[in-house]
Amino acid sequence: MSGPSFYRAVFGLFMVLEFVLCSQRSHAQVTSADAVLAEVERCERRIREVRVEIGNRYEKRLGELRAVFQKAADLESALLVRNEERRLGAEADMPLDSRHLVEEPRVLREAQLELLAKQTEMVTQIVQEVVPRLVDMKKALTVGGRLDEALEVRNSIQRLQDAGAPAQRLSAGAQVIADDVALAYQSAKERADKIYKGVKVSLRGRVAGVRPDAKDPSSNVLVLFGGADGSLVDCSFQSNEYRVREERSAQNVFYVVAHANGDVPVLKVQRGVVVEIQGRCEGSEGGVRFGNCMPPKR
Repeated sequence: MSGPSFYRAVFGLFMVLEFVLCSQRSHAQVTSADAVLAEVERCERRIREVRVEIGNRYEKRLGELRAVFQKAADLESALLVRNEERRLGAEADMPLDSRHLVEEPRVLREAQLELLAKQTEMVTQIVQEVVPRLVDMKKALTVGGRLDEALEVRNSIQRLQDAGAPAQRLSAGAQVIADDVALAYQSAKERADKIYKGVKVSLRGRVAGVRPDAKDPSSNVLVLFGGADGSLVDCSFQSNEYRVREERSAQNVFYVVAHANGDVPVLKVQRGVVVEIQGRCEGSEGGVRFGNCMPPKR
């Protein structure tokens, strides 16, 4: 093959390869976008099915209650139940929501609360199954520079989470799991802040180790595992009250929290041990952090 012919052949082969690679990249992008959409639609469909199921249960319960009130000649209560039956029939897309709670009759409110709790439990379980996959997709899109698509995934995650349980600030002293807090911040930081930031809670998680405190390198933080993806949660103890250190004994490694004015451990654990620590959530800046931590009460 002559020189020009050879170069034309090589150039042609290069163009074919480039076309194939571009097609593969385009296909991968479409597949990724389709995968996100499919996950969200599948989750939303399952949520709708739960709402329909709870609505059917509610409709049956209303019929039973109305019959009871009619038999007892309780006209006012029977009318209230009938009004709720009519509302339920007219609002097929939202059969039962917290805004529909009534004060009287009391037995109706109890039935509503019971079914709402069940609905929340079922929807939350569905959402918890899909959110980790969507978080992974959001990370991959972000790393790939597809920020608008990553933003859409984040918004979808937040919408699904709100369908399970709207973001509500925790009460002081609430018990939380480190894995759940880490996942919440990976999913939608703004939403997680509404729930956790500034609240002093009882944090439960598996010990991962100790490391220097990013805010005070002269001190250490106790680190908890925040999920199977390698996420970590820092627990910072007040340096004027506690010291956190690693301690080795023979082949064993222990992570110790001791009083600052003494060497007696108030907490001495190995990697993987589950602990419960009191601390105030400070949000996530490069990682989830709890401050003003205290060891568990004995």
